[in-house]
Amino acid sequence: MSPIRMDHWSLFRRLHQDEAVIRYISDKRNLVEIRARFDERLVEWHWGDGHWLCLVISHKLTGEWLGICGLQLNDDQTSVQIGYLLLEEFQNQGLGTEALMALVSYIEHYLPVMEVRATVTDGNEASCAILDKAQFDLEDVEPLSLEIGGELHDELIYVYRVRRRH
Repeated sequence: MSPIRMDHWSLFRRLHQDEAVIRYISDKRNLVEIRARFDERLVEWHWGDGHWLCLVISHKLTGEWLGICGLQLNDDQTSVQIGYLLLEEFQNQGLGTEALMALVSYIEHYLPVMEVRATVTDGNEASCAILDKAQFDLEDVEPLSLEIGGELHDELIYVYRVRRRH
C-alpha cells in the first residue's frame, strides 16, 4: 500500500462510480463530488490531522491497483475509523482481508490509539466477513441510520481493540 497520488484519479473515480462497489456505501455521486473527495485525500497526512489517510492497495507482484483503504482519526484521538474499497474484479479473493490486516498492523505499531472502528451497512456480508477475519467485534447497531437508494439501512459498528503497541 502507498499514499494516494494524483495519478490514482482513474482508480478513485472508478471505485466511486461502480454500483457493485458502492452499493453498500452511498448513493452514486456526481463527478464533481467524487473529484472533491479525491482532492481531499491527496493532502499529506500527519498524526492529529482530521482528514483521511488514503492508501492505494496494489498487487504485490504486478503493481496493479486493486482498491483503496485508509483511516481517519476520531475526535477523541484514541481511536481511528477505517474504510476500504476494492474493485469488483478483486473482491472475494482475500485481498480485502490482507489489506485490512496490514493497515491494522501499521496502526498497532505506529499510532497511539486504543481502538480501530469500522462502520458497515447491514447486508454487506463480504465486508462483515473481512472484519470478522481481522478479529473485529460487532459492538453496536445503529438502526435505520443510513439512507441508500431511498431506503433506510442499519449500520453495524465493528471495533478492534489494539492488542499490542510498539
